[in-house]
Amino acid sequence: MKIHLISGFLGSGKTTALLNASKILTNKGVSCSVITNDQGSYLVDSRFINQSNIPITEVTGGCFCCNYNQFDSKISKLQHNFNPSVVFAESVGSCTDVISTVLKPMIKYRKKDIEQVTFSSFVDSQLLLMYLKNEVLPFKAETVYIWEKQLEEAEILIVNKIDLLKSNELEELKLLVNLNYQSKQVLFQNSHDIKSITNWLNVIDSNTINLNHKSIEVDYDKYAVGEANLAWLDEEIDIVATNNSALEIAFDFIGSFTACIVQKSLTIGHLKFYLTSNDESLKISFTSLSNNRIINTFYNTKSNKVNLLVNARIQTDPTNLRKIITEILNLIRSHNQVTISEQNVSYFKPGYPKPTHRIL
Repeated sequence: MKIHLISGFLGSGKTTALLNASKILTNKGVSCSVITNDQGSYLVDSRFINQSNIPITEVTGGCFCCNYNQFDSKISKLQHNFNPSVVFAESVGSCTDVISTVLKPMIKYRKKDIEQVTFSSFVDSQLLLMYLKNEVLPFKAETVYIWEKQLEEAEILIVNKIDLLKSNELEELKLLVNLNYQSKQVLFQNSHDIKSITNWLNVIDSNTINLNHKSIEVDYDKYAVGEANLAWLDEEIDIVATNNSALEIAFDFIGSFTACIVQKSLTIGHLKFYLTSNDESLKISFTSLSNNRIINTFYNTKSNKVNLLVNARIQTDPTNLRKIITEILNLIRSHNQVTISEQNVSYFKPGYPKPTHRIL
């Protein structure tokens, strides 16, 4: 079994990459499975991947490192149920120190099971360009610290979303990356492009340069503050409208929520919605650099019921985030003939990271 660990900050495009990689391998007859990970428990990405019939399991309620035993049991579950040749394991976007707390323990305790292990860390090309040009990133200093540590420990650095850069920006970024990360294996990637993903797969399949897996030094107090700067909110919203306007109301909510976040100048780690109606589903995502344009693929479709799963990772206080949603939903209720119910509501700040193992 080959295990490909994937790290990278919130919104860096990890899920898109591993899903498309899994599809390519599956089409070639290679059995794949995925392990997703989050501080929360109801994940948009898991539902999105599950829609593609890729075997998937989750480690929830904390990162891989702090829930290593759960992570290990999920690997065993996948082995027993699907016997995959390849497992993609995506760590939560606010996590770092993955080599010491996940990769090395996995090699130590699962040596007989693992044919190969690789570690790729993703970074948003736009944010990286800003950073290398000494521009201020939209996150607080301690959160940027996590982002920097993810870059530092990357064994294979995936500079992702290059399709969002202009040609001159991409050339500038390549020059700066070559100057600053000469010792790293770097891939410039568009994870929607089959050639890009195939190239990444070829690299990780043949990767043997990081057998020593160098650990990094991490200030865990600073790391903890960096995570706690972000509010987590997860919930499911059921919208029932007797006049078949449930989809329209759902998109109004998404638009109002994102507009309010922008208006209040709250930095987005990631903001994801998974909308299900009439046996069809749609994932909608925003990051700190998104243009907040909502693409409605259900245009002119009528529905009397919609289920909406919300995953928000925003730089603010959790109670403030919850208040914003409550006010928007109350406003929608007052202006529409609609029944809105909420379930699985959870909003919090991540706790202090306490890894199960740390092998230097």
